[in-house]
Amino acid sequence: MGTPLRSQVLTHYKKLLRTAQNVFQNDPIRIASMTQGIRENFAHYKNVTDEKTIKELIRAAKETDSFLRREVLQTIQTDENTYRLVVKPYMLFDNTRLIRECEDDEKAHHEEEEEEKTRQQGLTPCELAAQKLK
Repeated sequence: MGTPLRSQVLTHYKKLLRTAQNVFQNDPIRIASMTQGIRENFAHYKNVTDEKTIKELIRAAKETDSFLRREVLQTIQTDENTYRLVVKPYMLFDNTRLIRECEDDEKAHHEEEEEEKTRQQGLTPCELAAQKLK
């Protein structure tokens, strides 16, 4: 493994360990389990020499880190039937774009359905527009 790739692998190994510590803060059992899993996974691939495969593994490590940071939520039991959700600042993001994309998809789907109905009825777009005005 070339020095730049080795450096990247070590960087992502350490980053994943830090992410596990941060994401599962105050949960030593989960931290130990994640740490063990990360160590075993990196050890499993330690003899890989193919540069393309190493780059793919680095990409997978980046995606795993991102997933853990953005998607994993921690809860803390406050009493027998109550849990508190721990939301960290980096988990908050602007979902305005996502809402717009969903609305656009819904509008496009509706338009496609209307076009399909038109085709089934054998109407031209002008005839359909005239029907809507009635």
